[in-house]
Amino acid sequence: MKKIFLSIVIAFSFWTCEDKTQLTQELDTIVVSPVRSILQLGQTVQFNALAIDKRNSSMDIPITWSTTNDQIATITKEGLVTAVGQGEANIYATVDNIQGMAEVLVSTDRRRVLSEMFTSST
Repeated sequence: MKKIFLSIVIAFSFWTCEDKTQLTQELDTIVVSPVRSILQLGQTVQFNALAIDKRNSSMDIPITWSTTNDQIATITKEGLVTAVGQGEANIYATVDNIQGMAEVLVSTDRRRVLSEMFTSST
């Protein structure tokens, strides 16, 4: 009985490793939204990532979030960004070697935030 159980555990381990490898080989692109966010200090924005496979279908796979400058914008493992310093940072959603990117602009000047909002939409 122990040998059967052990065989099942080993087979399951190989199956789950193979399944993850196959999923990541099917991944084609990651789309991050919003593409650009303009924030004031202390504000937060929730980023979302859509993983798309080679057949143009969405995939439900774990995403790793990161920021290029955590002194400008911090990000949680769920994709919630908090503006902590003035400047610009890129936000990345990554699976293996495939990345999607978005931009965050943090300003302390309300006029600059409004100006950036209007000029970035045109």
